[in-house]
Formats: sequence, C-alpha cells, structure tokens
Amino acid sequence: MQRLFPDYNPDLASQDIYSVPELNFPIEGLPLENGGRRPYVYFNMVASVDGKAVSVRGNAEGLGSHMDRFLMHRLRAAADAVLVGAETFRRDPYVPQVKPEAARERQQYFPGAPQPLGIVISRDGNLPLDKKFFDREKAANRLVLLGQSASSEKEAAFKPFARVLRVPDGADGRPDESWFLETLFREFGVRRLLCEGGPSLNYSLISQGLGDEFFWTLAPKLVGGTANSTILTGPGNGFPLDRMPGLSLLSIYEQASELFFRYKINP
Repeated sequence: MQRLFPDYNPDLASQDIYSVPELNFPIEGLPLENGGRRPYVYFNMVASVDGKAVSVRGNAEGLGSHMDRFLMHRLRAAADAVLVGAETFRRDPYVPQVKPEAARERQQYFPGAPQPLGIVISRDGNLPLDKKFFDREKAANRLVLLGQSASSEKEAAFKPFARVLRVPDGADGRPDESWFLETLFREFGVRRLLCEGGPSLNYSLISQGLGDEFFWTLAPKLVGGTANSTILTGPGNGFPLDRMPGLSLLSIYEQASELFFRYKINP
C-alpha cells in the first residue's frame, strides 16, 4: 500500500490507513436549519472504471479487492453507526460489524461500543427478515427507520430483532432525513454516521446538504451493461449545473492498481 496524495509514501501498512486520528471526524455535530444538530455523515462506495457500483451479480460482489473490504471495516470502526437504504439491504449481505483485525483502535475511541449501531431505512418496510442483520441477540444494536407508509404489521415483525423508529415524511414524500439525523444525534448519541448506500440514499442526503465526506474505491475493472447502477443516482438528469456539489480531494492511496479516494463534499 502506498499513499499518493497529499504526501507520497511508498510503504504503509494497512493498519496505518484511515486511523481515527487520521480521519479526525468532528464529534460536536453540525447545525440544521431548524436549530438542531446532526451527525457528521460520510459515505463509502466502490465502483468500476466505467462507473458501475453493481456487478452482473446485482450487487457489489467482484468489484473491490480484499483491501477494499478491509478499509470498509476501518471506516466502520470510526463510526458510531452505519446506515444503508432498503435496496442495498435487500441486495447485499449487510452485517454492520467491524472485523477484529480492523478494529485495533475502536476500544480506545468508542469505550463501551465494540460495534457500531446498525441502521436500515425503508419507506414501506419491505425488508426480508431472513437477513443476518436481524438477530435477536443483537436487537439492542439494530435500528429500523420506517416511513409512514409502512404497515403496523411490518413494524411489529421487526420489533423482536431491532429497535424501530417511525420517521415523518418530508416534503418529497420520502422519510425526512433531517429529522432522523437530528434524532440519531440527540437520542442515540450518533456523532459519526457512515452511509454505505445505496445510490438513491446517497443522492437524497447529498442533495439536501446532509453529507460531508465521500470515500470512493476505484476498482481496476470494467463492468459494462446499462442496468448497473452508479454510486449516486437521482431523478432525471441529476443536479442542475449551478447546483452540482463540488469535491475537494483529501487523500489518495493505491495498491495493485486499485485507488482509494477521500473527498470533502463542499457546501
């Protein structure tokens, strides 16, 4: 592993990358328009050189290397909570835990929280209960955010396996992201929130100014196809030209032609 930017270093151990001190995420919260505060939100995604976040398997399988998966766990180790949307939950084997070999510092910086809080958000509650996420023994460390259109039967089905929080609808009819971020900060003590997709959730948060950093693995592979999604997907043709979010490069790491970017999302 080597760092290409900001200071070239040709010899780094994987445990030296994305340490809690290097990431240096703020923990005091960021202001919301209503006067409340929200967690610092950062994203982690992998995509091929032709921009695809999904392989022929219908998920990210086959894109990232072992190092990509290791760094995913490093980024989880720096989070109070990990969030995914419903489509990613249905498609991927989402188990929001940190492997021991990637969690060297977690006990020091997160005493009493050996694993981050695992969160999934769904407007209608269409979440399969046979996923490993739903484990009665881990129910206290699982949270399901449900939109108003989810039935009471769906809510009752989740309660043996997770805490459940009803989220009011926002102006667009989707669960109100500002509301649940403020609630996570105030009631659940979430100061650093990692979002692992999917593309629609990424777009929704960033389009409302609710995202702060983007970690992106550029896998040295080509996927092809027209149905494969990208790392960010919004309606129509995307952001208007005068509202496209800008990014500031913070670091680049490289191993075996795979690149690991860290960007600051400019307000």
